[in-house]
Amino acid sequence: MPCSDRFTRVVLLAGAVLAAACSHDGRGPTEPVRAWTGAELQVAAASSSFGLGLLRDVAASETTKPNVIISPLSASMALGMALNGAQGETYDAMRRTLGFGDLGNADVNAAYRGLIAQLHARDGRVEFTLANSMWYRQGFPVLPSFVDTVKNAFHAEIRGLDFADPAAPGIISQWAEQQTNGRIKDLIQQIDPSEVMFLVNAVYFKAPWSTKFDKANTHTQPFLRLDGSNVNVPTMTREGTYRALANSELKAAELFYGDSAFSIVLLAPATGWSLDGVMARLEPGRFDALVDSMHARLVDLYLPKFTFDYARQLNDPLKRMGMAVAFDQNHADFGRIADLSTLGGNLYISRVDQKAFVATDESGTEAAAATSVGIGVTSAPVPLVLRFDRPFVFVIRERSSGTILFAGRVGEPAA
Repeated sequence: MPCSDRFTRVVLLAGAVLAAACSHDGRGPTEPVRAWTGAELQVAAASSSFGLGLLRDVAASETTKPNVIISPLSASMALGMALNGAQGETYDAMRRTLGFGDLGNADVNAAYRGLIAQLHARDGRVEFTLANSMWYRQGFPVLPSFVDTVKNAFHAEIRGLDFADPAAPGIISQWAEQQTNGRIKDLIQQIDPSEVMFLVNAVYFKAPWSTKFDKANTHTQPFLRLDGSNVNVPTMTREGTYRALANSELKAAELFYGDSAFSIVLLAPATGWSLDGVMARLEPGRFDALVDSMHARLVDLYLPKFTFDYARQLNDPLKRMGMAVAFDQNHADFGRIADLSTLGGNLYISRVDQKAFVATDESGTEAAAATSVGIGVTSAPVPLVLRFDRPFVFVIRERSSGTILFAGRVGEPAA
C-alpha cells in the first residue's frame, strides 16, 4: 500500500472534509507532474492549517446542524486573491491568518499558480475542476495591476456586471454552479448597494476508491448521534489493508482514491471519549503527527454512507482567527484594488460565504465547494448623471495649446 507524501497529508481534512484532487479537465494550466517547490508546500501547509483552524471554529459555533463541511483550499484561494488588494495592517493581518509565514506576496502568488497547475496533473482517474473569477461593478475603477495579478496568478475570469440588475446575482451563481457540476447553487442571492466586487473560487472533486466497496456488503447499522441517540444508517463494510491506528483516545484510518495520490483520513473518538478531543487533534502539527503515526494493517472497516451540503458565512470565524481589520469599514485597507482618493469611500471585505457538498458511497466520493469574498465600499461613489437633453454648447480644441478648432451650440440634435 503506497504511503502519502507530505503534501497529501497536509491537504487532508478529517472526516468528510476532503482535499482537492484532480484530472486534466479543470481550469488553469496543466504541467507535467513534478516535485513540489518549497513555496508550494509552504502555501499548501498554510492552507491546510488555516482550514483546520477554520473547521474547529465553525464546528464549535454550529449549534443547529450536526453536519459541517468546509473547503480550506477554496477559502484560502479566494482570500488569497483578496490579499493582493490589501496593504498595511490589513495585509499583515490577512497574511498571518492565512499562515504564509515569511513568504512574500510574489512567492505566495507563484505558489498558488503552481498549485493550480500541479493539482490538475496529479491523478488522471480523478475528475477535478478548480476555477477562479472576479466580478466587479461596471464603472468601478479597478486598478489594472490588481486585475493583472488575479488573472495571471489565479487564472481568474474577469467580468464587469451591472450590479443593480436583478439578474446579476444569478449570473455569478450560475458560474459557480457550472464549475461545480451543478452541486453548488445560489452562491450569491443578492448584492448590497455597497458591494462593488466578488472574488469567487470553485472546486469540484469526484474520485473512485482505489479499492471499491462491494454494495452487497452494505447493511443497516446503528450510528450514535451527537445528542447520544442512535439511528440506523446504511453502512459499507470491507476487510482490507489500510493505514490506520487505534488507541485509548481515538481511532483513525486512511482510504485512498484513484491511483493513491489522494486520500481521505477518518477520525473518530474511542468509546468513552468525546468528539472535542478529536477536534483538538486538528491543531497545527498535531494532525501531521497523527497521520505520521498511522501504519498499514489489516482492518475490518465499517463506514456509513453520507451525503449532505452545508452553507456558512465565514465573517465571524475569520474575525476570531485574526482577520477582523479586513472587515472593518473604517480601518480596512484595500488600496491595491482601486484608488478611491478622488472618489471617496473605503474598501473592506463585506462578507465571505462558502457553500459545500459531499457524497460518499461504495464507488467513491464526490465533493464540491464555492467561496465568494465580497468587497464593499463605504459611501459608495454615486455616478454623476449628466443628461444633455436640452440645448448645449460644444467646443472642439487641441488641449496642449488650447487652440479651439470648432465650437457651436446644439439646439435641436436631429434638425
